[in-house]
Amino acid sequence: MSERGNAGVTNGALLAGRILLAGCFVPTAYAHMSNISGFAVSMRAQGLPYADALAALIVLAEAFGPLALVVGFAPRISAAALVAATMTTTGALHRFWEFAGAARQMEQTIFISQLGILAALLFYFTAGPGAWSWQAWWRGAVAKPKPAARKKPSRPRTPRPRPAPAKSEPAEEDWADAA
Repeated sequence: MSERGNAGVTNGALLAGRILLAGCFVPTAYAHMSNISGFAVSMRAQGLPYADALAALIVLAEAFGPLALVVGFAPRISAAALVAATMTTTGALHRFWEFAGAARQMEQTIFISQLGILAALLFYFTAGPGAWSWQAWWRGAVAKPKPAARKKPSRPRTPRPRPAPAKSEPAEEDWADAA
């Protein structure tokens, strides 16, 4: 596959990954936005300080972070905000080690799936959004590449003869020594 085709596959995969990753946040963001006070109470019950402010910050990250993911806006900032929000909610609300039986299995499944989302966010943080993003458009990376100029095939060159060094006139000192 050519470089251009490979770049298209890579950029398409990065775009699909961004869309799928953003989709992971939509259900929880909607649930947290529709009942932010209940979300704050559940965080306060787990002993987190400043639960109301923390809940508001997490809801902001979960609401605007996926939009930034989809369009590729500020990839490192949006990934870092979503990593912080995901780590906080996962560590506070999905403590599977405190449960037993079926509740433990459910919480452990959610915890492990959140670890997968964290891994995907770290990959996004490292790899960036690719060329099919707002960031690339803003920087001009999506501009059509200019076609490469065709080079003429090289032909063997024959060496050019070098001119013989010109005889220099003897300096005055040389004439003085000859006399």
